[in-house]
Parts: sequence; structure tokens; C-alpha cells
Amino acid sequence: MTKFATTLACQLAAAIPGAAPFIENAVKVEPGLLQSGLAAQLRRLVFEPFKAAAKRGHLLAATLLKGPFLVVIDGLDECEDRQDVATFIDEMLDFFKKNPLVPLRFLITSRVEQHIQSRLMNKQVRLENLINYSSRDDILTFLRTCFDTERLRNPIIKAFIESSGEWPVKADLDTLVDHIDGSFIFASALFRYIVDPVEELSTPMDRLPHTLNMNPGLDTLYAQTLSRSKDLPHFSDIISAIAMLFKPLPITGIAELLGIEPFEVIRVLVNLQAIIHIPGTDELPVTLCHTSLRDFLTDEHRSGLFVAPRSYHLHFRFFV
Repeated sequence: MTKFATTLACQLAAAIPGAAPFIENAVKVEPGLLQSGLAAQLRRLVFEPFKAAAKRGHLLAATLLKGPFLVVIDGLDECEDRQDVATFIDEMLDFFKKNPLVPLRFLITSRVEQHIQSRLMNKQVRLENLINYSSRDDILTFLRTCFDTERLRNPIIKAFIESSGEWPVKADLDTLVDHIDGSFIFASALFRYIVDPVEELSTPMDRLPHTLNMNPGLDTLYAQTLSRSKDLPHFSDIISAIAMLFKPLPITGIAELLGIEPFEVIRVLVNLQAIIHIPGTDELPVTLCHTSLRDFLTDEHRSGLFVAPRSYHLHFRFFV
């Protein structure tokens, strides 16, 4: 949460240029503001600049046409600093209590956590319980859009459709959606696996029915993908380093850390693009497509021979 208010302020200035001068003035008037507490930063860098911009009429035309501005905060429960999370909610509600007509709204998603839920049980807040919400139609729309896009750029799929007709057919797509069982993470990962350009021994048309045999969840997909590189030199060191690093490193950084050549890192990772993001430049870090891969790699009961034991941190001393 240490950069939460300044991140909001930066996005506020980009979305509403009329608020930028008020943010800049707040920093000039209070040189120590960026080192102050979250409550003060939220008031001076976010709420007050928005209110000032609204008062000057900068937002009138936009709000009349489209309604209030919306700030979306996804996964608030993932912030470990519970006190600052509580502070944010308290400051937000206090601002709206004093300024009920300001054209600003917050949409917050979160698991049910006591320090969050207890503060949101407030007449200013509209709560929605998504436990019983079915995301099937949303996932179907997501996959249709992904496959439509892939058809336009994948010559193999394009050639198959020209000779054999529609792909995937409605029945296969419906079966895939049922198999995904409401998980967007699983849907995204399965789609990447199906259209993965690295897999040369099979086509997307071959891989789609194969995904239906994978257990719901990501463990089978992770193991299947990792097995492509498991016999390559330095595989375990590279995967363990990526899983254990507190801060992601670029390919050159991983190579330097492990005392190997960058091409050896690329050789392992190029087969794993369905689950690991490989940057296009040497400056950008290698990152996991989803944090659940780290959970998989650090749990021996789930990952088996692919496990990255937490004790691997000790090996870094020798590499360095």
C-alpha cells in the first residue's frame, strides 16, 4: 500500500488533466507529503484534487454524458498491510460522506476478509455476493473472442478452417467451457496451451481435445508444459530461481545469477511460454503468467519432480 495513493494520483492526472495542477500544488506546498501516511496522501493527492477539478467544471461535460468516473481496485484482499487497507476504506467513506454528490465511484473486488467486510457494511456501500454467480456465459464470450482473434493470425488454423470448416465447433467449445467450470484463470491458461506456437509436434486442433482430459485446475497443465524442458541443462536451477526470486529478473540477470549463458536460459523458457511471460527485450523481467504457478512449484505434493524447495535460497549464495 506504500505506493497506492501516488499510483491513484498518477492515473487521476492522466485521466483528468484538470486535476493535475492541484496534485502538483499539493506536493509543492507540502514537500514531505510523499513520505507521509496513507490517509494524508489520499486526501491531498486523490480526493481533494478530484473535488477541485469537479468544482471548476472540468468534469461536467464528461459526467453528464457518461456518468461518474470509476476507480476499479481488483483484489484488495491481496494487500498484506491490513491497517493501511482499513485506512483507505475509512478515508474513502469519509470523503463520500462529506461529498455525496461528487461524480466519483469506487468498484472494489475482494475475498471475504474481516478487516475489509466489517468496514464495508455501510449504507454508503452496495455489496454484491458473487458466490452463486455463474461466469459460464462470460467465459464462453472470452473464449470465442480469443479464438476469433487467433483464427485471423494463425495460418495453421486458417488453413484447417478453409479445408474442414468451422473450428472449434460449437459442441467442442461448449464442452471446453463446461470443463473449465467457471475459472477464468484456467480458461486463460488452457487457451494459451491450445494455441501455443512453441509446440511443434501437434496442432491447436490436436491439443483442444487433449485439454479436456486435464484435471480441472492448473496443476496438470503446469506439469504438462514444464515437462517440455525438464531434460534441458539447468532446467531446475532456472525454474527454481524464477519461483524463488523476491523481485523478477530479466533473462540476463537470471543467467548472471546462476553463472550460465543467457541463451541457456532462453533455451529452457522458450518452451514454457504458455505459463511464463518471456519479455521481448533484455531489460524487462521474466514473470509468471499467474502466481498460482509459484504455489505449484513450491508444493512438493503438487509438483513432484518439478518442485522448487524453499531451501533453494541457500544456493544463491554459491551462485553469487
